[in-house]
Amino acid sequence: MADFRISKPLIKALRQLAHGQKGLDAKDYRAHVRAVGCESTLDLSRDQHQRLLQRLFALPDQPRAKGNGNAPGG
Repeated sequence: MADFRISKPLIKALRQLAHGQKGLDAKDYRAHVRAVGCESTLDLSRDQHQRLLQRLFALPDQPRAKGNGNAPGG
């Protein structure tokens, strides 16, 4: 499996999951990447990619914004 090369769409999806859905900042995201034994998302092996996904999916989602509170009639 040494021929695995993470693609740009996979990198984009990982970052969207980490930063957008889970609300991680860059420092926390890098800590999760390092926890699976890698220094950069670009260098992830297939196994490291899977373990990173498992770690990220295990985190709670960040709360979603509930509008601006200026709804009429309320």
